[in-house]
Amino acid sequence: MGTDFGASAHADDYRLADFKLLLPIGPDVRTLVIGTHQPAFLPHLAGELGTIDLVVEPPQDRLHETTLAAMAALAAPERVRRIGAPEGEYDLVFSEDVSAGRHLRAGGVLCRFLGREVDSTSSGLTPIGRWRAYPDWPAFRVLIPDHPAGFRAAARDLRLYPSRSLTGLLARFSAGAAARRLPEQGIALYRREGAEPHPTLLGTLRGALASMGTDAIRETPADHWLLASGRLGPGNPVLAFSLDAHGQPQRLIKAARFPGGQHLRAEAEQLDRIEQALGPTAAARIIRPTDSAVVAGRWALAYDFEPTHPFFGIRWRLQSRKRFCLAMADWLAALGLATRRQPDRTDIAARHVAPLQRLVARRILPRKTQHQAAAALEDLERLAPSLPMILEHGDLGIYNTRLTNADGSDFRVLDWGSSTFEGIPLGDLAYLLCSARAPKALARRCLGNYLVRMHIPTGEAPALWFSYLARRWEELDGIRPPVHDDPTSGGGLLLPIHARVAPYLDGLT
Repeated sequence: MGTDFGASAHADDYRLADFKLLLPIGPDVRTLVIGTHQPAFLPHLAGELGTIDLVVEPPQDRLHETTLAAMAALAAPERVRRIGAPEGEYDLVFSEDVSAGRHLRAGGVLCRFLGREVDSTSSGLTPIGRWRAYPDWPAFRVLIPDHPAGFRAAARDLRLYPSRSLTGLLARFSAGAAARRLPEQGIALYRREGAEPHPTLLGTLRGALASMGTDAIRETPADHWLLASGRLGPGNPVLAFSLDAHGQPQRLIKAARFPGGQHLRAEAEQLDRIEQALGPTAAARIIRPTDSAVVAGRWALAYDFEPTHPFFGIRWRLQSRKRFCLAMADWLAALGLATRRQPDRTDIAARHVAPLQRLVARRILPRKTQHQAAAALEDLERLAPSLPMILEHGDLGIYNTRLTNADGSDFRVLDWGSSTFEGIPLGDLAYLLCSARAPKALARRCLGNYLVRMHIPTGEAPALWFSYLARRWEELDGIRPPVHDDPTSGGGLLLPIHARVAPYLDGLT
């Protein structure tokens, strides 16, 4: 692994330290960083550790300088000392060399970055576990336990590999074959024998969230937890899935990425409001947490894992997709009718008209889309006095649904952290149909059924969609700022989605 993974490329990526759940964390954890080409995780972790000794070794001087500059902005720089050699013993050591474990105190933990040497165990160290990064390192999306149970979970129940990729195709037939394509990158953890270690962040959360009696959260060993990193926004949680001996996920922990984050608290409170607004029948399809806890200012929610039938394959294309999309259109219409309210014009203008006005004024859209957006804005301004507000999920892709019946007739929906009661009709459904790659005829049927049930003329569909698109565009710009001359950065991520949705709408008007 070369120095191109340096801080200059990744220092602003908060995901780099998402493996923190597996580590001992706390203000009394004395830390050493030595012999690593990839110190860019430090700015996102230093604020949760005690003193950190950073051993600077040529030729990584420039790399470490960049890391320290990033830390000055993102963490407490006074906690970091640049030294020429380790001093004493440490509770936590980061290195690419297993021999760095000699600097640990009894009970201390070594986090070794994989990829630069073959696995070996230093005298006095006990292996805790080994995790492989996917699709890359250090900006990983998942850390997969490096054993058959982890590979099976990634390939089957969690379906982590893109279905159209070679790895995804191999995973349908052999979890092991797919695993052989994983990069030899990630982390391995070891513990120095002789004393109890500091509790890991995951261990502390498990103790707070585990229900009474038998609970997979409490009983799953460390090397049977698979981690998934939120892709957008520092407020997105880190996900930890507990796996049984056969690689079947049992429980899920959603942990706030940083102490003090209120996103999970807001999500739990929002779910209470949603259930109250919908009633038990409509709310039965909403996945809710079983437990919640706050540990050292960090919110966490626990869930039972909800398996799903696949959103691909012959049965999905020929049968399940049609039933799923039609059922989802009916359910979203029921949610819209149950939560529909008529706000005053000022609220509608601020929430749903103004974002599209700003997007059109920026003139950053492709020419055809710019013309469509301008026309939709004229309609939206005209319709504003009569537009309702409804419950909106805000990120309703198939990745946030669970197909509970193989024929597509039943489903459940998760991840309501982006939901709002100030949403606009049609946006969720159009986004979902795009995510499901619905054929045009099916998508138009679903959208038509939805609009009829919501008592909305089909001619208003483009205005509703562009209102939703513009609001999400601004949200994405805030999470991942746009890059000059890169039309797909920031909210530009939505352009391919609009390209698929636009033909759906053309057939309605």
